[in-house]
Amino acid sequence: MLRWTAFFALAIVTGCTSQLTVITEEIEYVQTSDFTKSPAEALSVTQDISEVTSEIAALDVEPILIEDVVAEALEAEKAELYEAMVPDSVGVALTVEALVGQINGRPIYANNVLDPIADELAAASEQMERPEFSASIRAALYSETEQMGVVLREGRVYDIVMYDLLLSEALSGMTIQQSYGLISIIGQMRSHLASAQGGSQSQLRENLSTKMGVSVDEFLEFQREKILIDDLRRQKIKPKVNVTWRDIQREFGHVVFEEEVLIDPDQSRTDAVVMALRSGHSLREIDEARGTVTLGRIMLPLDDPRIEEVQIAFENGLTFEEVAQIAGTPNGGVWNMYEMGEGGISDIKAGSVLQERLVGLSEGDVLEPITFPTKINWFAVLDIQQPISLYNRQVQIAVQSALEEVQFRREGDRYVESLWGEGSLKKVKSMADSIANIAIQRFQR
Repeated sequence: MLRWTAFFALAIVTGCTSQLTVITEEIEYVQTSDFTKSPAEALSVTQDISEVTSEIAALDVEPILIEDVVAEALEAEKAELYEAMVPDSVGVALTVEALVGQINGRPIYANNVLDPIADELAAASEQMERPEFSASIRAALYSETEQMGVVLREGRVYDIVMYDLLLSEALSGMTIQQSYGLISIIGQMRSHLASAQGGSQSQLRENLSTKMGVSVDEFLEFQREKILIDDLRRQKIKPKVNVTWRDIQREFGHVVFEEEVLIDPDQSRTDAVVMALRSGHSLREIDEARGTVTLGRIMLPLDDPRIEEVQIAFENGLTFEEVAQIAGTPNGGVWNMYEMGEGGISDIKAGSVLQERLVGLSEGDVLEPITFPTKINWFAVLDIQQPISLYNRQVQIAVQSALEEVQFRREGDRYVESLWGEGSLKKVKSMADSIANIAIQRFQR
């Protein structure tokens, strides 16, 4: 046993060929004093602070604590936030949000409609009285007008409903091939937009964000939806629009009573009619399209000494405007403008006595004086404007385009009702009224 122990001890000693050493670990602690400046620098700073403190004390200025400034700022911020969230009058209910309707199961909330135009509404509420503001916002959200015999609807709520319904229908009917084609179109559009900015994607993002307030993806998504809706309208609504020659004649019939009238007006009058038609007016609403008669009148008391001067002036061949100046009648004697009826110049609403004397007169003619109990009157036909001709090509094309637009919008409403249900567009007005009430309550408390 002793031999094995000795052998084991010898093996341990002979197996260690190197000198044994003690392993140590150094730890260096970083202290605050390591970050301080040198004693000279610290002394300099201390001296500067002392000098500044002395100068401030010499100025005799009341010291202001930073804590007080921060506390005042926080109080002001809290007051501003409280004022924005709490109604002006205690006890007045304020609707924060409301579900006003649904479109194909998708909820429509009041804030979705009002938030994008909140700044405009806030400004309008300060400039308008409550009745005017109420009428203005209701018209902006939903309105109905009649144009060329068709009821046209418009407004923010109406546009949202139409957009969502048509987009939903377009997406449901889209095929796989159309989907791939649309992806390709949007990809090309992205490339073209970047090319217009010199190939810079960052410049494209900046421009869209600055000018439109949207990202590139949001802009392209909007374009994608617009393409889908436009294609649906071309397939489902446009084919139902059909303006006939009889439709055009019917529209001209509101202002033209004799189709053989071929007198073309001057170009400025034609341009005015065309512009008004493009703005959504019908022919009957356009002054330049209607036949009119402008009458002049000189009226004097029966005991006025200028009566003889007026009679002599007419006998000497002076114009009605010149005679009106002698009689002291303002505006060259222009009195009133009347719309002509089917009977022409004598078919105006100017009283039976005057109508009878207008028969057979033409522009520039002066009537014999008409005496009333205390006055004497001279009337003249100053201007005759013939109604616009049915065969005026420019106006005819403009009328056709206006009728097509009206029919297109009418068929669009019919198509939406076929999707949403008969009489469903009445829901839009109800939704708009609810949102209008919330807006009035919110912006004019």
